[in-house]
Amino acid sequence: MSIRTNHAWVLLSGWLIACPGGGESSGTAATTGDNPGSASEVSGVGSTEAPTTGSSAATSNGTTGPGTTSPGTTSNGTTSPETTNPGTTNPGTTNPGTTTDADTTGTTATTDPNTSDSTTGAVDPPPLDGTACQGYATRYWDCCKAHCGWQGNVNAATEPLQSCDKNDNNLGSAYDVVSSCQSPAQNSAFTCYSGAPWAVSDTLAYGFAAVPAQGDICGRCYQLDFDGTGHYNAQDPGSVALSNKTMIVQATNIGHDVAGGQFDILTPGGGVGLFDACSYQWNVDTSELGATYGGFMTHCQQQGGNHEQIKQCVLGRCAAVFDEPGLAELAAGCEWYVQWYEAADNPNLHYQEVACPPQLVAISGIDRGPLDDIQACKGGGGSCSQEEMDACDCSWTNGGQNCGQDDGSCCWTACCGR
Repeated sequence: MSIRTNHAWVLLSGWLIACPGGGESSGTAATTGDNPGSASEVSGVGSTEAPTTGSSAATSNGTTGPGTTSPGTTSNGTTSPETTNPGTTNPGTTNPGTTTDADTTGTTATTDPNTSDSTTGAVDPPPLDGTACQGYATRYWDCCKAHCGWQGNVNAATEPLQSCDKNDNNLGSAYDVVSSCQSPAQNSAFTCYSGAPWAVSDTLAYGFAAVPAQGDICGRCYQLDFDGTGHYNAQDPGSVALSNKTMIVQATNIGHDVAGGQFDILTPGGGVGLFDACSYQWNVDTSELGATYGGFMTHCQQQGGNHEQIKQCVLGRCAAVFDEPGLAELAAGCEWYVQWYEAADNPNLHYQEVACPPQLVAISGIDRGPLDDIQACKGGGGSCSQEEMDACDCSWTNGGQNCGQDDGSCCWTACCGR
């Protein structure tokens, strides 16, 4: 996979194209069994303030081989040093998320979404109909500040995603704090542990994801219906076992190497990709995080054995890395990947944008409900408007050297496809 700078892409305007590329990988090349990586970035370009671009790249991976990371440029307001964006990938478990309290105390208030769901009467949504798009899921956890954590990257009518410090204390409305993947430090901005996925029921789960870098995506929610097949290995045992389960994810990050129809699910225990803030945050050696691209799952696959043995191996890595009491949410999210998600390796799915469950909004703080702008998934891919392409800053291409493969975004078309 190629590496390219991210900051130009956040200037892109317009709407998310519902079914880009028919759910096929338009921008990530996959070799045998690879899970293409998501290069999620965090730049604060686009606000009326001086640009504050952060760096947070998600890279997800599958069985063997590297995913892709897309570096981002990070500026801290006025004069901004360029920095690259990290990436990562992988696992999860039955983890109740925590809602973050954006008060002045900077602490994190914890609630159990499973309890919340039962008291609010949440039920499994009906299956999507034939108009849904085809896609697939990958996995990542890069510990970086997410793209939607910068004020310049979210819809002006919504609040940005809240980030946390090294000890998972919520940073509240301090949205301009530098990303841990640009400058790892105690008070840098990290992904909050409350972003880990959790099971609502035996057949429904909630979580967060990185999506293709196309337009105004922060805070949109998508229903994912898994179809029982794997994207690179149709008979992947985990993907088969995941059949008829549903997940609803909220988009909080982007990936310039996330293909059309790809959802890079935020899952603890994923590979750190090219950049590693997780070993710093969790106080572990990088080697303990599993394969650089693929994390615990890929590491365990490389050890050999049947699917049940691989699942036990992943659970062992979850217990070993997330063994401190303060990492309990991450441990639960990692176990979720094995138990509810069946350690599925890049499962295929059908998806459509839906209204966000209040449990996800409570955690992220991004509420698009008042905008009433859910985009119907009609299929067919759509096209880029001239206005969208004119808004792209093509300096990231470095004379075409950083283009890599077409990732399905309008800025790639504008800067590299002509």
